[in-house]
Amino acid sequence: MDSNAAGPPASGSSASGADPHRTERGPVETVNRRMILKHAVGLAAVGTAGAVVLEAMASPASASTTSDPGAVAPAVVALADAPVIVMDASLGNDFRVTIAANRTMGNPSNPVDGQKIVIEVTQGAGGPFTLTWGSSYEFSTGLPQPTLSKTAGQTDLLGFIYNAGRGAWLLAAYVNGFD
Repeated sequence: MDSNAAGPPASGSSASGADPHRTERGPVETVNRRMILKHAVGLAAVGTAGAVVLEAMASPASASTTSDPGAVAPAVVALADAPVIVMDASLGNDFRVTIAANRTMGNPSNPVDGQKIVIEVTQGAGGPFTLTWGSSYEFSTGLPQPTLSKTAGQTDLLGFIYNAGRGAWLLAAYVNGFD
């Protein structure tokens, strides 16, 4: 038999002693990655989700994103303390503010259906201060509008999910009293 004949050698025999299939894996993996990237390019033409997939696959994380294997952490967005606190939901998912008087949390602009945000509210010196909520926030009987911590320096976490059908940010979690 010709030693240059196509096909894998018999079990246990290889001129180099290496796995005869290993040489096949490199090109196959490269082809599969190209196929995935080509598919992502097709998705990018379909809509925003595809563009995000393509962006994540084709370029390294931006300066505003921390990326570790298995985790992506968007940048923290500091909100300016004001009588009505302004929030742009397109800037991230983790928002933080320290309040120095009674305030109103304005309705977040640019929400995306299903978007999840966490708002960290810290009591400033001289508190306790209250926080009222814009009309796009909804609370339930099981998780009513929360009362903030009363001690200066304490932080409360509020988690919301945006429901485009309702046009509302639904309170999904609340934890208070972090020192």
